[in-house]
Amino acid sequence: MDLTLLHIRMLCAVATHGTIAAAADALGYSPSGVSQQLAALERAVGQPVLERVGRNVRLTDAGRVLVTRGAHVLDEVDAVLTDVARSSTEVAGEITVTVFESIASTVLADVLRSLGARYPDLRVRTRQMEPDIAVEAVKSGEVDLAFTINHWNAPAKMYADVVRYTLIEDVFHVVVPADDELLGPVIDLAQIADRRLIASPPDTSCGRCVITACRSAGFEPDVAHELDDYATALTLVAGGQGIALVPELGLINVPPGVRPVRIDPPMTRIIELAALRSSAERPALVATRKEFHRHLEHCRQPSAQ
Repeated sequence: MDLTLLHIRMLCAVATHGTIAAAADALGYSPSGVSQQLAALERAVGQPVLERVGRNVRLTDAGRVLVTRGAHVLDEVDAVLTDVARSSTEVAGEITVTVFESIASTVLADVLRSLGARYPDLRVRTRQMEPDIAVEAVKSGEVDLAFTINHWNAPAKMYADVVRYTLIEDVFHVVVPADDELLGPVIDLAQIADRRLIASPPDTSCGRCVITACRSAGFEPDVAHELDDYATALTLVAGGQGIALVPELGLINVPPGVRPVRIDPPMTRIIELAALRSSAERPALVATRKEFHRHLEHCRQPSAQ
């Protein structure tokens, strides 16, 4: 049996995610399907490429060679496909885009509707994925575009083979109950040092940003509720369960009973789209990136007063 690109892509995914089950989930295959393909890969190369370590697997020496050299092969294939795509101005085919919660809940439906109307031969699939993991999915070739986040106080890890396109700068606000008399329209972050916070979990990019910003302001945040869902966080604020640090994208639909407060100096996050450098200029990816950019610029709310 011959070695195939699918074999290499699956082995790279296992190397990235650490388990066959996680690689299967990322690639959209069943674990048994991935196992069968890896078994075929081992038959093709005539030796094991993975070995068991507890519940996980790790690469053998042969597996490491295949992943290292195979990644270059996959990059070259992507570059060839890009050159082919550049030969036509037609936006068509199928791409996969990762999104996170505040993108999915604000602009995703409108972007998909607009792309469908403008490019009927383009099929877009989406997956909700934490930005840090999404970059790895781009690197392994599992997805074509990934929404990522860069923070002024917690910069994201950069990769030479991944290009990031800045879409918008998203400014955070402190959201308090509407009848809160302790905080004015503009505050220094240190003014909330003794308040209970509602924030994203610390293992997420936004959670790390909140913790780092509070520590930079001289205090350790008292996070009473860890939620990676801004709509729920706003509901809890309205119910008097704490205050929240929420970016403008999370303030598109503000419920009654809360008000946003500006932070000075400002606390921001940069919304980006990441793609493999070798395939970033494919017409389908360019069109999708521009459509997301247009809708994000249109939907942002003006800063709270």
